[in-house]
Amino acid sequence: MFQNKNKAISITTLSTDIVLLLIAFFTAKETVFDWEIPNKYLYNGLIFGWIILWSIIGLKRDLYDVPRIVQLHKVMSKNLVAIGLFSFISTGLIFFWTDYKFSRAFVVVTLCLFTFFVLLARTLLVIWLKRTRRKGNKQSNIVLIGMNANISKLINDVYVNPNYGFKILALFTDAVVTNEIKDYYKGRLSEITTFLEKNKADEIIISLPYSQSELINKLFEYADNNMIRVRIIPEFSEYLSQAFTIDYVQNVPVMKLRKEPLQSLSNRAIKRIFDIVFSMGIVILIFSWLFPIIAIIIKATSKGPVFFSQLRTGKDGRSFKCLKFRSMTVNSDSDAKQATRDDKRITKFGAIMRKTSIDELPQILNVLMNHMSLVGPRPHMLKHTEEYRVLVDKFMVRHFAKPGVTGWAQINGFRGETKFVRDMANRAEADIWYIENWSFILDLKIIFITAWSMFFKQDENAF
Repeated sequence: MFQNKNKAISITTLSTDIVLLLIAFFTAKETVFDWEIPNKYLYNGLIFGWIILWSIIGLKRDLYDVPRIVQLHKVMSKNLVAIGLFSFISTGLIFFWTDYKFSRAFVVVTLCLFTFFVLLARTLLVIWLKRTRRKGNKQSNIVLIGMNANISKLINDVYVNPNYGFKILALFTDAVVTNEIKDYYKGRLSEITTFLEKNKADEIIISLPYSQSELINKLFEYADNNMIRVRIIPEFSEYLSQAFTIDYVQNVPVMKLRKEPLQSLSNRAIKRIFDIVFSMGIVILIFSWLFPIIAIIIKATSKGPVFFSQLRTGKDGRSFKCLKFRSMTVNSDSDAKQATRDDKRITKFGAIMRKTSIDELPQILNVLMNHMSLVGPRPHMLKHTEEYRVLVDKFMVRHFAKPGVTGWAQINGFRGETKFVRDMANRAEADIWYIENWSFILDLKIIFITAWSMFFKQDENAF
């Protein structure tokens, strides 16, 4: 539930959340009802239920565990997911499982204020934690055992970073010691136990080959008997070219070579709910009036249908019909040839649509039909999938996720024509990074940048 070393911070943070929920409640009470709530007992029962529900979700989602390596974007993402779950459950209970008609305005104001307060509080907490650790408070004393590229990277990127609050007591290795780490070097592997007996270590980090299994097990035993935590960096991870995770099946460790957040049912549910709500909003607020205008212009300026549909490769390699506003003259090369700069097939109005990405708008319907997501790897025509699966290493990994209307590759400039194989390789690399690092906050960021680019930034690759 709470990590012992940070129990005071965890309890304080939970208590702060409860206070913030109360502040949001009473602020909404004043704003919506001018303090005169229609049913005092039911609304007071509502805030009591909210406090219990948030406490359960917060503890269950580990919101109050304070990680040593704290990063603001991960904290925000974690809390936004919890707030989304809290809002979904509470509104469902309020409006579908109760007979009393609570004020929708009151509920929305309370939840919006609470969201703002929590995110502000988490930002201040992260700033405070980093400042506290830079001053040397709440340090974790660590001993490093073994020397390789992984240990060297952790020293440079993490353990010497004052924001994370580590203090390297010693490094033990039988390898040749470079000038870079000589300040931490305290001796050979045979001298570890003697050092640990004389110095208080909170944690030991071991990265040794299998041939040192006897020593590793002795260190496990010593650490367990002296209340020292142990972390292992598998030596084989040094020569693996990608991240991996380890699961246990019947106590047997099984290594997974790729982290995929969207394999989680809860993450997929959050992404799908957002896709539906956001897409419906676009259909009602934009598509409903913009579609007739675009349809009339397309029909008036060129012969052919309003929509262009094309089979493209989707999640798990399954094909689907991807919809677009037709931006080209009807031609026989559409399923084989990419659009190029100054492509004569593109109509005058089509060029305008492609520059602003309006031609992609019908893919909102693909999102509602569950063929696509708002954010994900862009789907390619079947011919290109077959070509690039041979030419680009790991190209097919991008199909582990549902294709998107926009994506991480697109906002980083990897869109449009792929003249060279390296262009597609860069796109695939960006797509795989997205799959391995998905978060709800990342999706919001990609959507915001995409919308900003449509109106305020000219993309030279959009043609």
